[in-house]
Amino acid sequence: MINEVFGYLKDQIKELDIFKVLDEDKNYIRNIARKFDKLDKILVVGTGGSSLGGKCLVNFESLHSGKEPRVIFLENVDSRNFINIINKCDPNKTGIIVISKSGKTTEPLMLFSTILELWKDFDYANKAIAITELSENNDLRTLAESKKMLVLEHNPKIGGRFSVFSIVGLLPALLGNVDVDLFIKGAKNVLNNVETSKTPTECKLFSDITSMYKIFKDGKVNIHVLMTYSDMFEDYGKWFVQLVAESLGKTEKFGITPVRAVGTIDQHSMLQLFLGGPNDKFFTIITQKHNLETPRISEPIRYLQNHNVGELMASHQKATIEVLKKKAAVRVLEFDKFTIETIGYLMALSFVEVITIAKLADVNPFDQPAVEESKKLVLQYLNEIK
Repeated sequence: MINEVFGYLKDQIKELDIFKVLDEDKNYIRNIARKFDKLDKILVVGTGGSSLGGKCLVNFESLHSGKEPRVIFLENVDSRNFINIINKCDPNKTGIIVISKSGKTTEPLMLFSTILELWKDFDYANKAIAITELSENNDLRTLAESKKMLVLEHNPKIGGRFSVFSIVGLLPALLGNVDVDLFIKGAKNVLNNVETSKTPTECKLFSDITSMYKIFKDGKVNIHVLMTYSDMFEDYGKWFVQLVAESLGKTEKFGITPVRAVGTIDQHSMLQLFLGGPNDKFFTIITQKHNLETPRISEPIRYLQNHNVGELMASHQKATIEVLKKKAAVRVLEFDKFTIETIGYLMALSFVEVITIAKLADVNPFDQPAVEESKKLVLQYLNEIK
């Protein structure tokens, strides 16, 4: 069984477009990005998989560099936040990217249509782009073409939550000054690890995933807590939650509930539950060896003297891991330092994990049939509002 699953994973890495795009020429996307060179801000209108990947990369780079993000994501139909963002943008110095694979997702369609109402004189032909399937009966495509916008194809073989290595994630990343080549390098390190291993036991990464599945298999442990020791991973946590929830939440007999936590903050809000509550959790903890150097303090608190912020973070990491290991299964992913290459590695690892676990659990990781009823009801209830 394990040999069969390992062979299946290798085949998927070769065959799936979610991995093939890693080797595509990125100059095409770079040329598209140059369309926005003279603009101060870029609004990316999308939700779920259409935005979470790109947002993760852009906001990681912003926190890493200490610069305000140029790319702003409009994801939710929260009218107050939407208006606040729009009011801070100068239409003459702003570009727009609208993303929806199907072209029928209500949130980006409503947000973009509202922008059309507010910015009637905006130069949509030269400063706006739509990314969507080139299919018939596509509302976003129809709307974009009516404004003479450039319409780029969303690969029909790549679902939104798996689209971060395609133009969906890479175009916002390039506009946000992300080193895309380094990001891709991190992802390829994962795939090379699998492809160069001749047997399942030779591939530690694969062995770790199958061991993880055994922990979840009987359903007694059904929560996967991702705890990241850096604020830069907050949006990666959101991306991870969608990927795991939508890919593996398919049957009543098997499902993994993803929970994200940020250290050290959530040690003060969730650690009591993790340690004292039900033993139904598996932990992945992401740490780094070297934090940014900050001054060592000399006074006034004695037990902090001669230490700095990074040393306190390292001590919290070590202490939390130690106490959690007494309670539950814990996997620690430690990196020398956090860079955009780290994010590439983690995202590709997450793809490999969900594909492997889905195969072992006999579920389809690429669909989400249970949400269709809710989508239909949204339109029904919207139509009932007078």
